Amino acid sequence: MINYNTNLGMRDIFLNPALKGIFPQMDGVKLQNVYSFAEVEKRVQTYLAQVLNARYDDDGELVVKGKHETVINRVKQLTPLIEGFFNNMPKIVAGIRRNTPLYLPYASIEQLKNLHTTAQKIKAMQAVMDNFQYRHDLGAENSISNESDEVFARKQKAWQRKVGYSGRLKRV
Repeated sequence: MINYNTNLGMRDIFLNPALKGIFPQMDGVKLQNVYSFAEVEKRVQTYLAQVLNARYDDDGELVVKGKHETVINRVKQLTPLIEGFFNNMPKIVAGIRRNTPLYLPYASIEQLKNLHTTAQKIKAMQAVMDNFQYRHDLGAENSISNESDEVFARKQKAWQRKVGYSGRLKRV
């Protein structure tokens, strides 16, 4: 069984250039609740290139190594996470400002730095975004997957048991 803890806060995750290949980074711009479409598009492109270990060619096209089907599946896995991240920007910004602790299966920044495969990076991003999907105290319940009420309630309880969630952390 994986042990979850709250050793890492949102600043550790989203304001840490060492983790830019794993999580979208919010450094370099003033934290705000809403960003322009151009800024969001730029950040999504940067994040995709980093998490997929890709590069942009001279024409601005993303070049990703790997089998077509594998790359498409990775992008499909990332899409709801990226959308959920930017759709919950007010809650994420509030969490960064307060350095809200996250329930994660990672105890240190070093553990996160050692994630090298795209699958490991997606799993880490999913663990972070599950906090925004299922935590009462973050105020963004059911905003990532938008599950039916019945499915959401069942998955929320399962997540809370899995991570040892008590709801007693500082409210955002």
